[in-house]
Amino acid sequence: MKQPIDYPKLKAELDAILDELQSSEGDIDTAVAKYERGMQILQELELYLKSAENRVQKIKADFSQTAS
Repeated sequence: MKQPIDYPKLKAELDAILDELQSSEGDIDTAVAKYERGMQILQELELYLKSAENRVQKIKADFSQTAS
């Protein structure tokens, strides 16, 4: 079973990665690894937000049907 997404934790990790990439002059391999992790996090967050958007649309549709 897949773990639920911890949005605030992933967002904080992504922010930290962005800060490191913008301020660091480390080696290229480390930067590429951080970039890759950032892209993975971004994909997870986008899926989470899309799922939340779909749930909201369903709630609105259900509410509209019962209100009619």
